[in-house]
Amino acid sequence: MIIVKAFSFKLHTLMQLRKANREKALNAYGKAVHESQKLENDLARKKSALESLQDRIKQKRSDYFFGQEEESYQRNIASVKNDILSVHKSLKNSQEIREAKRKLFLKAEAEFKSLEKLRERQKVEHDQSEQKKEESQIDDIISARFNYNLKTSIS
Repeated sequence: MIIVKAFSFKLHTLMQLRKANREKALNAYGKAVHESQKLENDLARKKSALESLQDRIKQKRSDYFFGQEEESYQRNIASVKNDILSVHKSLKNSQEIREAKRKLFLKAEAEFKSLEKLRERQKVEHDQSEQKKEESQIDDIISARFNYNLKTSIS
């Protein structure tokens, strides 16, 4: 009877920890991307609001425009411009955070992949070793049977 040893990866626990670390890094990167996209959309809305205000001022100027009304529009424009600057600053910050999270994810991914490749390489080596042992055992059985048959045929 031929017994084949099952493959056991000694660094399995470390690989599971690195996999969990990779998942955590991916989740953090995904949240950072989502936050950046949210800020990009907010910035686009603010710019659209500014254009809308400027268009309304152009329309009003073509008709009759009261000074008080124009002053109100100018304050609104200044407020929207300040909002745009604030969102732009937040977006830039968010993009830097996103890039840092991406680098952390790539590092965690590389660490996991290197262990995964090591496991695969060790499994192939194990399978080849077990196959050689099996072939050796089969050769021994064949040799023993041949010798037994030879002895019984001689006697």
